Amino acid sequence: MSNEYESITQWFAQKIEPVHPVGEVLERYHAQHPRAIFLKTLPADATMLDVGAGDGGLEVFRHWPAPKRLDIKLFAYSLEKGASFDKYDGYELGDWDQRLPELGGKKFDAIYSSHFIEHIKDRGAYVNWCASRLEPGGQVYIEWPAHDSQFCPTIQELSKVGFASITANFRDDRTHKDLPSRADMLHHLESAGLIVDAQAIIRMPVFENDLLAHYRETGDVVSLQFAYWLRTGWCQFVTAHAPEAALPEK
Repeated sequence: MSNEYESITQWFAQKIEPVHPVGEVLERYHAQHPRAIFLKTLPADATMLDVGAGDGGLEVFRHWPAPKRLDIKLFAYSLEKGASFDKYDGYELGDWDQRLPELGGKKFDAIYSSHFIEHIKDRGAYVNWCASRLEPGGQVYIEWPAHDSQFCPTIQELSKVGFASITANFRDDRTHKDLPSRADMLHHLESAGLIVDAQAIIRMPVFENDLLAHYRETGDVVSLQFAYWLRTGWCQFVTAHAPEAALPEK
């Protein structure tokens, strides 16, 4: 077993004194996560597209945590209808690799995707499509597994020490295709005429332990997933924006 395996198993077994109350840790974690910050800080009355929307959980962020952003109009695109899609302002179903979304030709103030690009073949085409569907000044958020996720322990290894079923290694999810590098994604964004604003591995050290404590208290496997991803630096993100429209000449 690798040193990473030993580090993770020792972390998982440690005694924890959480900083945040267990009943509040999820709210505080999400309030400070880049994906929630992206939505919460959009311009007033923005329209936002959630690509690869899964069950539609992003819709919760319009209401929670504070501040509420009920002014945002939220649309979804996914392979199958998610449980919360009827709460969106509109949605379209389709297979990205077979046909690009139409969405009535609509343009958006923001396009968001979390753990989507590792499931499709052509990431350059995805970025170009985003650029073509952004309003002037519109923003894009892309989150996906980091390079080191390929070298983390597998869930088969970690299940031996009591881990619940999570995605521990990039290859644990058989729907993953190859893993795009951040350099490649930055190249795609810049080639599409978008301006990169921020990029980072998602690290929130205080919540590694507090989310693990929440899992122990409640059995919530999602909290364990979040805790593990933070502990291993499993996720990365990049944000970018389209150029503003040129001002009319006087």
